[in-house]
Amino acid sequence: MRKVKACLLGFGGIGRAHLRAYHQLKERNAPVELVAICDVNAEQFSRAVSIELDAGKSVDASRLHFYTDAEEMIAKEKPDVVDICLPSYLHEEATIKMLRLGCHVLCEKPMALSSDACGRMIAAAEETKKTLMIGQCLRFGPAYLYMKDAIDTERYGKVCYAHFKRLSVLPLWGFDQWFVDHNRSGGCIMDLHIHDVDMIRFLFGEPKFVSSICAERPNKLQVVNSRFDYGNGTLIVADGCWGEAKTRPFEAECRIRLERAEFVCDGRNVTVYPDEGDVFCPELEAKSPIAEEILCLCNSVLGQSVTSCISPVEASKTIALLEKLRDSADGNGTPVRC
Repeated sequence: MRKVKACLLGFGGIGRAHLRAYHQLKERNAPVELVAICDVNAEQFSRAVSIELDAGKSVDASRLHFYTDAEEMIAKEKPDVVDICLPSYLHEEATIKMLRLGCHVLCEKPMALSSDACGRMIAAAEETKKTLMIGQCLRFGPAYLYMKDAIDTERYGKVCYAHFKRLSVLPLWGFDQWFVDHNRSGGCIMDLHIHDVDMIRFLFGEPKFVSSICAERPNKLQVVNSRFDYGNGTLIVADGCWGEAKTRPFEAECRIRLERAEFVCDGRNVTVYPDEGDVFCPELEAKSPIAEEILCLCNSVLGQSVTSCISPVEASKTIALLEKLRDSADGNGTPVRC
């Protein structure tokens, strides 16, 4: 069985999460092999072999090749796929470069920091005839897929309302503190809130109007409250925050009220509260969303028919919606037509 050869570009926190995913795929004998990692900071590699998995195992990275120059890595390794896990402000430049060097690309979210940048990335993929996929990993999460199926089939009736929240301390751990530089990260709305905004589009489709208010102390767009109006009485609200207390753990939850039941999801598990019958938690496959998105792209590269890959055009629509939310926040919460 032919395996897709992959290289990882960027070895910060999300890069390490992707390394764990490749390790899981190797244990499943999936058709992909990670062969090399590139990071401009060579000190990152000394920590590679000690990354802990949830099961307590460490990832054996001794077989991998390490580079500090991306073009050298591509020239020597000749990968099929480059997995970009760089800071957000580098996504556009790195994606276009890797596509033009002849590689398929999986780029972490956000696709880019503007719709214009997304357009240039899409044009580069079309020009090179290479596949570009954006890592909106929640779309591969078993919990969210369960809820989407129930919503699409109206198993419990139509959606009445929903509330999403994603709360975190201020992320000071990024390289050169790039997260808290609004020009390099886009702030909480683009880096954290994007997960729920994308999931709202995935689960419910395109809203007719959106509005948002933001608190900007001490960083721009640090606390976000957004509303999504579908014009049919369905109202969706989402909260994102980078201002939680330093001692508080990360928290993510969504609550979806349908006509005959309510879902409560913590990102990994779903509890179903039916209006009639017993409360239950459906059995979900224990799969890593990141591993699944990598596998999806690799299967596509191998010529298999894949329906779940996230196209760059689809991912760019989430960026466009986030821009409308920012426009609303700049207008003190004035609704913006989608």
